[in-house]
Amino acid sequence: MQKKGNNNNDNNIIRISTTSFYDLTHLIYPDMPTYPGDPQPQFQPLFTLGKGNANVTRLIMGSHTGTHVDAPKHFISNGDGVDKIHLDKFMGEAVILDMSMKSIGEGITNIDLDIYSERVTVGDIMLLYTGTSDLWNKDENIRQNFTYLEPSAAEWIVNHQIKCIGIDSLSVEKYDFKEGLTHKMLLSNKIGIIEGLNVNIKQCLGKRMFLVCLPLFLRDIEGSPARVVAFDIL
Repeated sequence: MQKKGNNNNDNNIIRISTTSFYDLTHLIYPDMPTYPGDPQPQFQPLFTLGKGNANVTRLIMGSHTGTHVDAPKHFISNGDGVDKIHLDKFMGEAVILDMSMKSIGEGITNIDLDIYSERVTVGDIMLLYTGTSDLWNKDENIRQNFTYLEPSAAEWIVNHQIKCIGIDSLSVEKYDFKEGLTHKMLLSNKIGIIEGLNVNIKQCLGKRMFLVCLPLFLRDIEGSPARVVAFDIL
């Protein structure tokens, strides 16, 4: 594991491409895949041209719809809402790692992450491609049977001082969990969580990129849909 330098000249300035980037965000639409129990999005016309002066739509959906971030309040009763998280938690250099050697539905462990120890740097964002995103809209089972992080992997992330973890599964936590240990370990250590990245992450494998993830600015809410874009670094 490496450490980033402290020299302001080389630590705060990163040149990124404005033409080579990847949108890692799922489209939101009424019959999209959602986590079991979460509401399906609804788009309801509120005003329409002809009957009014403009088109305006009422949006109804859960705070963890599609590609989204989790705030500490998601699993910690007195935790911060998404509006209290500094945006730099979800922005910065990201390393994109391949975890597709795990079967869909298996848990990623600390041993699985160890093979990438030399690739990660203190303060990195770490994005994991599991292959779950390949089955989006193709296999209804991925709503429950998706690859996730075992608590040992969460501990590895904490120990390696990763500032944010992203995954192409619906959650970092095993479906039908009992205690939510993975979420609790990550969020209590102020590590950002991005869930539900789309299949474009596959095109970023092996790269070090600059990630911009912008959740909605929602007061005291435990999560938010987000737009996530990875830029090539020049």
